[in-house]
Amino acid sequence: MNYCMKDAILWLQELLRIKSVEDAPSPGCPFGLGVADSLDYSLNLMQKFGFKTKNLDGYCGIADIGVGDMFGILVHLDVVPEGCGWSHPPYGAEIHGNNLYARGATDDKGPFVAALYAVVMLLQEGYTPAKKLRFILGCDEESGWKCIEHYNKVEQMPDIGISPDADFPVINCEKGIVYHYLSFPLHEGITEIYGGERGNMVPDSAFCRLKYSDKVFNAAPKAGVTAERIDDCMLLKACGVSAHGSHPEKGDNALYKLFCALSAEYPVFGRLYDAFSDGKGESIGLDLSDEKSGRLTLNLGTCKIIDSNIVCELDIRHPISYNKEEITAILRSELPCGVEQGNFHDPLYVDSRHPLVQTLLKAYDGATQSKTPSQPISIGGGTYARALKTGVAFGPMLPGMVSTMHEKDEYISLEHFELLVKIYYKAIKELCFL
Repeated sequence: MNYCMKDAILWLQELLRIKSVEDAPSPGCPFGLGVADSLDYSLNLMQKFGFKTKNLDGYCGIADIGVGDMFGILVHLDVVPEGCGWSHPPYGAEIHGNNLYARGATDDKGPFVAALYAVVMLLQEGYTPAKKLRFILGCDEESGWKCIEHYNKVEQMPDIGISPDADFPVINCEKGIVYHYLSFPLHEGITEIYGGERGNMVPDSAFCRLKYSDKVFNAAPKAGVTAERIDDCMLLKACGVSAHGSHPEKGDNALYKLFCALSAEYPVFGRLYDAFSDGKGESIGLDLSDEKSGRLTLNLGTCKIIDSNIVCELDIRHPISYNKEEITAILRSELPCGVEQGNFHDPLYVDSRHPLVQTLLKAYDGATQSKTPSQPISIGGGTYARALKTGVAFGPMLPGMVSTMHEKDEYISLEHFELLVKIYYKAIKELCFL
């Protein structure tokens, strides 16, 4: 049976309708049933095209075709929570105005299916893999990379490959990523505080219940926060705009508004607001940059009460010439709270002259008919390319394209999807097929 673009779009819609947000674990499903269903669907689909597949204990999956040295295509099937304010059902995978709307449409299910269909096209046209092409289907990219940890325990990681999970033309440099947990005792008068879903998402809502305070009540409107008095208590609500944590400037952080209002009564919130609301940390000595990877960025992504402490999760993307220990030391010396280092990913850098980078650039330029040679770029995002000895991120976002990753109404246009297939077809043919 020969498959066409219409089939590929249907595969994508079916995959997008599976809510693969990390949830409570169960036997064989370390990241919840939705993520497990997404992995099962993908592996079963790939078997139809001749891939040899394997489910690695629910942590991730592999799908191989061909023999010889391995080339990896690393994608992830988990998605961040949908958030609120969608115009279309976040797991409906509906097409409106030639756009396909769903959480994961661009991050990362759309690129995965586009790369898969590119391989299916090559096989249908009679091309033979020149090496073992291995898709690695991760299930925990958005919240910890336990999938990659498990993979490395039970399988051999390819030395070289790509991750279609960021931007074109080619990303040869990714900043270091380090999360921190900031904690301080729950202040008397505050009974509830909550904001954000993930550290790598700009929070679009936050609230706090506390004992009534004239200072906070009067400060709230100036901070963009609604305040409602309820007898001797009050409820604060802040709304913002979600965005990817690697681009905090594209969002509007609801927690910063809440902290600004609370600072009228509680100095610690004022210090956190001053430290992080500029997205750069200039006031606490985190104004760091280098020529290859650019400026440090940060995002205070969550805030909640844990064991009588207020705990916030901070996502920092730092230049490749600095290390996580330097970042942690600065935070501990400047902040009036506990600072605990969390998950991290070391920086990535592949020389722009490397054959992998040059081959991908030529494939991209050929598919897009670029009139001038493209150059590799640096990002603050983190992709599975870091898991490879020599790996780079390759798409899906085009230069100048507005990204809806981690935002409401995430979508991929059908034209964009078709162009992805064309780009991946050229690249994979050149790198992996005879």
